[in-house]
Amino acid sequence: MSGEYATNQYGKFLNKRGFTPFQFSSRKLQMNTTQLGGLIPDNPISDLANGALSWYEMWINPEKVVLKRKFMQKQQHTAGSIVTFHYRPETIDMHVSGKIGWVIIGPQERDESITGRISGNMAMDNSPRIFLQRLRDMAEEPMYFVGLDGIEHYNTKFIKIYTKQYPNGVICEGYFVDFEVPESGEDAQTIDYTFNFTIESLTPMSILQDLAGMFANSKAARKIRGATSTLPGLQ
Repeated sequence: MSGEYATNQYGKFLNKRGFTPFQFSSRKLQMNTTQLGGLIPDNPISDLANGALSWYEMWINPEKVVLKRKFMQKQQHTAGSIVTFHYRPETIDMHVSGKIGWVIIGPQERDESITGRISGNMAMDNSPRIFLQRLRDMAEEPMYFVGLDGIEHYNTKFIKIYTKQYPNGVICEGYFVDFEVPESGEDAQTIDYTFNFTIESLTPMSILQDLAGMFANSKAARKIRGATSTLPGLQ
């Protein structure tokens, strides 16, 4: 019929909980997932696999994310002049706070793929409690670790965030400064958490890195898993 038209809208893949989840990872997790703990050296294939597989999802995204940029400008008075030290790039301070969700919710969203069944990490379900445990354990990981190759590696931490400033997402690379989990008897069903994270590098996400992580249900993520499930060292 003349005059009719259709509008197609395409958006970012949302998981069953209805949002694009923040994700977190570490260099140690990535090496254990795709490089057999360091026995397989860095290579383009492991980098691609890390972008799609070596990430944990948050159960519920944080309620508040604050990025604080420091602009260092100092003056030094000498006997005959004033010396001004102008701004230069500094690290970014990120403050994150939120709730894990209802603690009574049990594990859900199991990865039923062959790769997921073989891998212990991917086969573990996600839930509010498990999410908090994984995030806290990753924050407590030492910043240096010795891989199976016998070499000491820098265990940098990564967080993918989607905010109003960065609707397409960015990867925050750095380290945790502190991690706090306050509990009270006023609310017995949810648990709050806050942490501060120093961002050493803030980079946009590629198409592959934008895929959901270990608990993804998107067709694209399943294709990536199917294509990489036979790669040496991939769990």
